[in-house]
Amino acid sequence: MPKAKRKTVSKGKSAAKGKVAAKSESTPKRKSKSKNRARSKDKPELNITVVIPKTSRRPTFFFWTDPESQGGFLSPWYNCPFEVGGEKYVSTGQYITARRAEIYRDRESLHKILLATREDEIKALADNIKDSSITEWSKHPDYHFHIHYANLRKFLYSDQSEDLLNRLANLGDRELVFADPTDLHLGIGLDASEAEKVGRKAWGKNAYGKSFEKLRHKIRNPISPVIPTFPYDTG
Repeated sequence: MPKAKRKTVSKGKSAAKGKVAAKSESTPKRKSKSKNRARSKDKPELNITVVIPKTSRRPTFFFWTDPESQGGFLSPWYNCPFEVGGEKYVSTGQYITARRAEIYRDRESLHKILLATREDEIKALADNIKDSSITEWSKHPDYHFHIHYANLRKFLYSDQSEDLLNRLANLGDRELVFADPTDLHLGIGLDASEAEKVGRKAWGKNAYGKSFEKLRHKIRNPISPVIPTFPYDTG
């Protein structure tokens, strides 16, 4: 039986194929311009001109949710729209609540939270996030990160940034305490007058108030990727 003839490929063609293969392996794929533009828009270059003076941490500065109060602008429920990943948020409180629903995979609640605009509405939705008690959420490893990141977006990347930063700078290094009697985790679970009467040992966690220490550090060191730990007074 005659043997089947083997197909031969000319050296020129095989060399050309080799070059094409090598070129495809060595040449990195070009990144999408639209993706780059989206990232640039989501995190534009910082241009911080405000200077936060070094001051004493005393006296403690209490703030609460009333937008008309002196420290109302610090509240997580202060209306200050900002954008993250193409999604718009009306407040840092809404952003933090949305991340909670996302982490615990409650898509229905997440959808409703993103559509909500009022503090009471968002808080009510937060109470109904599946498989997520507030105590459990406050212990999640990403809890403090999302609080800090929400404040970064509000103070550094919103249309109100300049005004907010100047108002924050006026407080220097004073200890900031979120005196929300309804929240033992973001706040201290007490109003300001009651907090001063009972003393620090009876205060809640004040996670939101403490987050401003990291924000101040970022403002003073905008290009530093390191966020140090701070000797908090509360919690």
